[in-house]
Amino acid sequence: MNSQETNQMKVTNRDFTLVWNGGFSYLTYLKKKSHVTLSNDNLIIRAQNYILGAFPSNPKTSELPLTNIRKVSVGSKLNWFDMVFAILFAIVTLITMSFWPLLLTALFLLRTFNTTISITDSLGNRVNILSGSKGAANQFAEVLTRTVNQCTEAASSNELQTNDLNSPLTPLRESNKKKTIFMISSAAALALLILVVAIFSKGGFDNKYVQWVKEGTAIPGKPYAMQEVLENKEIFSNVEWSQVVRNGNQDDIDKFVKYESTYSDQGVSVHIRSILQVFGPDQFEPVEFSVNGEKHELPDWTLLLVEAADTYERKQPLTETEDPVQKPSASTIQEAPQDNQSTVPTKQTNSQEDAGTVQNTSDISLMNFLIWDTLDEDKEIPLNLDGEKASVVIGSDTPNGINLRVFIDSMETGWRLELPANEDGPFDEFGDLKSGFSLYLKEHDFDNDGTPEVVVAASNQADQTFVWVFGYNFVALEYGTSPLELLMNAEGQSDIYISNNKITLPYGSQGLFEEYTYTNGIFTK
Repeated sequence: MNSQETNQMKVTNRDFTLVWNGGFSYLTYLKKKSHVTLSNDNLIIRAQNYILGAFPSNPKTSELPLTNIRKVSVGSKLNWFDMVFAILFAIVTLITMSFWPLLLTALFLLRTFNTTISITDSLGNRVNILSGSKGAANQFAEVLTRTVNQCTEAASSNELQTNDLNSPLTPLRESNKKKTIFMISSAAALALLILVVAIFSKGGFDNKYVQWVKEGTAIPGKPYAMQEVLENKEIFSNVEWSQVVRNGNQDDIDKFVKYESTYSDQGVSVHIRSILQVFGPDQFEPVEFSVNGEKHELPDWTLLLVEAADTYERKQPLTETEDPVQKPSASTIQEAPQDNQSTVPTKQTNSQEDAGTVQNTSDISLMNFLIWDTLDEDKEIPLNLDGEKASVVIGSDTPNGINLRVFIDSMETGWRLELPANEDGPFDEFGDLKSGFSLYLKEHDFDNDGTPEVVVAASNQADQTFVWVFGYNFVALEYGTSPLELLMNAEGQSDIYISNNKITLPYGSQGLFEEYTYTNGIFTK
């Protein structure tokens, strides 16, 4: 069953092997070999099917006296199922201008057109032999008719037949244009129907502008593609993406993509709609956002993206490199939740490669922090405070609220870190976290002096985020007091961003933010 068998006919002592290159019949790929032998004035045909092109079925053998053959014809055979898929992928190629549909089109076209050799006996019975090679089929037909004519002449000379013998056989060329047109038309109709159903079920073919937005990673502080988050069935339904025209100019160089869906949260569902202007791959920005037909400020769209991404990532499984942290070592900081917390994928950043170096990492957000909830066990991050190995531990201290302490490895004591906040802060009257809040912990070397500061945050990831930053005070340690002192206490909303020596706290719905810069041991706006 090698590739040469498809295009060649083997002749050995009047033996022929004709191979049909296969096609889809009843949605099962078939291949067929016909071994034909001209022996003892008989035509012996042994046909065998190969399921899926490889698994042979039981062969079928038929025998026909050569003198009984009255007609030999060669005609075209169209594999109808293959034609359907060839037309289907040809249309897809024209729409998407992609390579893979073009390759599939060529593959199915090669299997669409074949050749049939038809042999009819004196009783009108017809035997068909399929071949993938038109040349091989014509050669066999020539040899067969010549042999039949020789046998007929020999029989006539030996008075084995009557005198009303038929005229000598010649291979005929059969053509049924009406049948061919019907098969092509019906295949095209079915291909179009399949395409229409696929388009409607998917919501339309994605052109490059829609694809650029879907694959874009424009959600602040999140690594996910827009499609991953905005098609999350947990909160979005009836999702539709499409390219749209603004200002009525079809040829406008500005391209726009519309996103629509039903957003559901806590039993409330609203219809959201956003228009994004697209400049290139992963380069776009919102120009319009509405909820239930009412226009909203554009920062509300960004806030929605961040909240949707938070919901999405809580459902993601932990990867092998994101195991929950039990007892982190001094060389690696694993930032992942415990098993009894909602699963949140995190990134390992700003790890201490050696005892004296802490690497700065730009564009850090809350997703890069170690996260702790009231149901979690104690968690900790290791520190290197100017040569002193230390750690910050966070956990519950029932009934005294949150227990946030710093430990020096060389000492047998620890110091509690106070988190001052007002009445509207993240803690209740007992010092416990309010419902919806989580604590976030991370070390970051703002001044790149080799001794990191410790950033603590409490956030509901919606409208309240509180931030405290502690710095190392070696003088206080010498006097036996806490080596970490409070350097900054500020408030934002959904997230915080750390880049080099700056902390940015967005707030409001107008894209506003406050920026704090760490210089000479002090944070200033």
